[in-house]
Amino acid sequence: MSPLTAHTEQIAEELAQRHGFSSDAVGHMMRAVDAGWGGMAAFDHPEFGGPGQWMQGGMIMLGEPLNHSLRARVDALCNEIAGVYEAEGPLIERGPNSAPAWPESLGTPSATGSQGGLHYAWFAERRRLVLIQHGRMRIFDTGDHRVSGIAQQQDDVHGNVRFISQHGTIDLASLTPVDDPVAGPDAPSTETPSARADNDIFAAIERLGELRDRGLITGEEFSAKKTELLSRL
Repeated sequence: MSPLTAHTEQIAEELAQRHGFSSDAVGHMMRAVDAGWGGMAAFDHPEFGGPGQWMQGGMIMLGEPLNHSLRARVDALCNEIAGVYEAEGPLIERGPNSAPAWPESLGTPSATGSQGGLHYAWFAERRRLVLIQHGRMRIFDTGDHRVSGIAQQQDDVHGNVRFISQHGTIDLASLTPVDDPVAGPDAPSTETPSARADNDIFAAIERLGELRDRGLITGEEFSAKKTELLSRL
């Protein structure tokens, strides 16, 4: 188990008192959020209902899906830890080459790398490019591109980031952002970027409906996320 930094241990004590969890539970969650580079966490602790996952933006799954009070407390804790990560950087003592925790649903990445604080992974089977920077995760559909690396002398993740594929250099702005890491067919798509983006949004709404029906998210959470997704059409 990687140790927390001295300053992080003090923050853990304060968060434990504020959110009503033990210091051990908060330390466990801080390691999980740190492993997700501030944007996500995969955890397993009895105080959080056993195994669960959290992603910045309101997506959370607990071992006790109907315990809405616990869901709210865990989400509040994770968001505050993510804020600490964004403001102060790594929460644990780790080596400079530590790899991010990529979404398990995508499988094993075919290519990974980093440059200037930007970490990326490309998943060939799912045609997904995942970027993490400053605790923020973004996912893109790469279509028929086979990403092999990041081009040199890039701007930051909000600028003109370029990657290398079998077709040459591609701009990040030319790829379609998606909300669901595994939405869409496994075969290369022949749809236009606009149509593919619309289909990804509808697929994400369908999956949110399934999570609501299974009691993993509330009706209010479903409605809020659905409204947000539909506004992108």
